[in-house]
Amino acid sequence: MLSTDFQFFAPTALDEALALLHEHQDGGKVLSGGMSMMPAINLGVLRPTAIVSLNHVPGLDGLEDAGDHLRIGGLVRHHVVQSDPLVRAHAPLLAQAASVIADVQVRHRGTIGGSVAHADPSADYLPVLVALDATVELASASGTRDVRAREFFVDVMMTALALDEIVVGLRVPKVPAEGGSAYVRLARVEGSFAIACAAAVAVGDRVSLGVGGAVPTPVHLDVTCDGSEASLDAAAEAAFQACEDAYGDLNGSAEYRRAMARVYARRAIQQALAARG
Repeated sequence: MLSTDFQFFAPTALDEALALLHEHQDGGKVLSGGMSMMPAINLGVLRPTAIVSLNHVPGLDGLEDAGDHLRIGGLVRHHVVQSDPLVRAHAPLLAQAASVIADVQVRHRGTIGGSVAHADPSADYLPVLVALDATVELASASGTRDVRAREFFVDVMMTALALDEIVVGLRVPKVPAEGGSAYVRLARVEGSFAIACAAAVAVGDRVSLGVGGAVPTPVHLDVTCDGSEASLDAAAEAAFQACEDAYGDLNGSAEYRRAMARVYARRAIQQALAARG
């Protein structure tokens, strides 16, 4: 374990947190769950000069029905996303994704905003959010702005988030009542990051598909699929072609990850079509 000196702040209002982050943006980091930050600090990979905790800031952990979408605060914990009746009813694939993140301890501490901001290529939320066409709500001392999830993730652990911005929430469109959805993943052991994962939302024969794990940023595709073997194969092939920038690591080569992206894209689409109302 490597130690590092930093200033620690625990603001009790969002404006205070944003002001602190703006003041310390050159070396400041935001703490919500800390599930990625603390291991990185212990390994010496991350050396912040200041940490701004959001855990005493009210109003960031709400989850509400906002008409045609759900509004999920950035500080909502994974276990809440997994179990909340609104999410299970209107965005069940998001609940599916939350249910397989790491282990029980991490799910009770980690936050959806932290996961989105960290943007690990194999994180479970990423393909789900692009498939649902979610919007990421950002705030800084200068104001607020919205970024579509499909435009938010720009490279490996790189996002559109500015140095002094915080992910304060997400707007997640509801899956239509007549639609179906599914999230599937491949991992070596339960709780580990996905080697390949896919999320699908099907309305009629139109499918919004998000593929993650295999590529630096989640891939989004709109495909037409009537459930026939030929159309499933064509949609899976489209996912394979879209993952030409697949990367390799100790869990799998680039070729393997790309091949599995095709397999799991097909499974996600097939399950989403079967789940239609």
